Amino acid sequence: MNCALCQAYQGKGLACHGCGHGGERKACQNCSIQKCGNKKNFCFECAKYPCNRLKALDKRYRTKYHMSMLENLAFIQEKGLDEFVRQQNERYRCSRCGKLRTVHQEYCIHCAATDKAAGKKSKK
Repeated sequence: MNCALCQAYQGKGLACHGCGHGGERKACQNCSIQKCGNKKNFCFECAKYPCNRLKALDKRYRTKYHMSMLENLAFIQEKGLDEFVRQQNERYRCSRCGKLRTVHQEYCIHCAATDKAAGKKSKK
């Protein structure tokens, strides 16, 4: 997941500095995907990719937040991290205030502009 689109990373709730950089969130500190030693940087580097844990996380994020960890990883593998970040910044930028939206809410946490689904630009 693009850390910049995470509600915790954006400063709402417990402090987060991105995966691998510490933080207060117990769930993040205990994340089996983050702690996995079979990859260098990305899950697709692992011989077990996609593992059951990643598939479960992907299913939850598809259902609750309308985004896919597996699609994101395939995009990064095909087009690179820089293009992924550029595409995500464009897709999740709030058209009202210009800040990045979080995938965890259907509204911009900065200006409250709403969308029908996360990841779509605000119509307000």
